[in-house]
Amino acid sequence: MKKIDSLIILIALTGCFFSCTNTEALDVESRAVNELYSKRDSLKWLKEDSVRKNNLEDSIAIAQENARLYALYLQDLKSYKESEHPVMFGWFNAWDPASPSAYSQLTLLPDSMDIVSIWGTDKMFALNDQKKEQLREIQAKGTKVIIGWIIENIGDQIDWDKTHWPDEPEAAVKAYAKAICDSVQKYNYDGFDIDYEPSYASPFKPGSHCGDWSTPWEQNKALISCQRDDNKDYENLFFKTMRELLGPDKILNINGSIHWLDPVSAKYFDYFVVQSYNGNYASWTSQVLDRLQSAGVKKKQIIYTESFENKQQNRLNFRRYADFVVNTLNRDAGGIGAYHINEDALDNNNYQQIREAISIMNPSVK
Repeated sequence: MKKIDSLIILIALTGCFFSCTNTEALDVESRAVNELYSKRDSLKWLKEDSVRKNNLEDSIAIAQENARLYALYLQDLKSYKESEHPVMFGWFNAWDPASPSAYSQLTLLPDSMDIVSIWGTDKMFALNDQKKEQLREIQAKGTKVIIGWIIENIGDQIDWDKTHWPDEPEAAVKAYAKAICDSVQKYNYDGFDIDYEPSYASPFKPGSHCGDWSTPWEQNKALISCQRDDNKDYENLFFKTMRELLGPDKILNINGSIHWLDPVSAKYFDYFVVQSYNGNYASWTSQVLDRLQSAGVKKKQIIYTESFENKQQNRLNFRRYADFVVNTLNRDAGGIGAYHINEDALDNNNYQQIREAISIMNPSVK
């Protein structure tokens, strides 16, 4: 019996020897450290997750509040621009969003800008995605963006030769007006600005900025009369057709030789923009009203413009136009404006003169 017991004990010890040699030793210290780190880091991570969540919620709330406030700002801007006030107008040159120059960026104009007229058909009709985005952005602020050019003959600035237009004068006049208005609608502009300068000498040809009447009509298809009081039938039909095709919601301006306009056509225009360059604004009120007041034109339709083109002193002294509107006309004016208005963005000026003039004419309500 003792032998059997001894054998059992020996077998048990032998089994224990082989099984115990294959068992991994417990690393009690490492486990304790890992548990310590896990508990500590879990608390840390939980706190960080809470901070991140709060930051995200705060960011979303701030973004939503900013969007709400900006929507209210845009609403206020539009309400201001729809109110009766002296407007700020400007001709914008060399529009090019891809340019690094501030001069070429339409969206740098002050938010309180009322009407901007793009000129140069290579700029107004070549609308890439960047231009479309800038156009939408500035129009969202209630700024009206219109286009325009000097008109002398039927087809000016439209890329069709003279044979495209009918040889019957009235049909040709209406077809030209339709082509312009179709372009305004196609590119989502807010109206048209007729550059009407028959009383001014042309730098491009002998004579003035009027139709070429010296040849048979079918050759040049003259439109604008070279006389102050005669031969107005075609241009009057053109102005009438433009108004009808644009409709009441689009702007139709005329600038230049306002004192040559037939009073019959005055009713078709929203504003009469006088080129009162180099401080020459004092006589224009009477020139326009002497010609057109009997047709119902009011002082509140006259915009007085200065030229900034390569004329720094005109730009730096622009407030005199605002002072004229406020102090001489008692704000009974359409407003003021500038040719090459974007020169006020040069030298990091950020449209300082334009902003000052706007604030003089339309001070902030406190």
